[in-house]
This record gives sequence, structure tokens and C-alpha cells, in this order.
Amino acid sequence: MFIKRLALLVLVGLLPVAAAAQQDAEVKFRFKENPNSISGCIQADPSFTREHTFSIVNGQVELKSAGGIEVKMKPIRANVYEGRFDLGRMNIIYTADLGATPPTLVAQSQDGGCKWNAVKA
Repeated sequence: MFIKRLALLVLVGLLPVAAAAQQDAEVKFRFKENPNSISGCIQADPSFTREHTFSIVNGQVELKSAGGIEVKMKPIRANVYEGRFDLGRMNIIYTADLGATPPTLVAQSQDGGCKWNAVKA
């Protein structure tokens, strides 16, 4: 009985730590053209050069843009999130690193030929 109570107290004590690990956050990014991308990527630039908003709300991670991009993201390591967006024939992989200084956001095609880097707005 004592062990059950002790375990319950330890669990209750750890709840604030678990909640703090996924605090709500919002970061705005603006992509820039990447001169190393293949020339066909330039056609997609208008979709990426708009402001993108990365948010964590109630543990749900999402990236949205005014251009209609909405991506659900998942943690892949501490403070780093990844999500995928299908843009016609191009599958775009988004990676947000909130632990970097300053925070970074990268979008690139699955084959790596197209790449955009964002700066915190």
C-alpha cells in the first residue's frame, strides 16, 4: 500500500515536468530563395516566400502559411519537428529546429533538388 501511494506521489510530481516539455509556442518564419535549388523549383517560390507560422497548441504541432500550406508535424528529436506536404508531384519535407539559434525552418523536396531556408520573421 505504501509503495502504491509513493508511486502516485512521484507520478503527480512529474506531471508539471511533462507538461513543460511541450509548452504552447508560436514562431513566424519567412522563406528565402535558395540559389542551389534546381531551376524548376523557382516556379514554387511564391508558395514558400509567404510567411509561415509554426505553432504548438495543446501538444499539437502544425505549420501554416497564407498560401494554403497546412502541415501536421511530429517531433523527431528534442526541439526538432518534421512534417510532409504533397505539392502536386512534389513531396515537400519540412523540418523546424526550435533549439537552433536562431530557430530554423527548412523545406525541401524528397529528392533534395528543391530547397528553401526560412529565417525567423
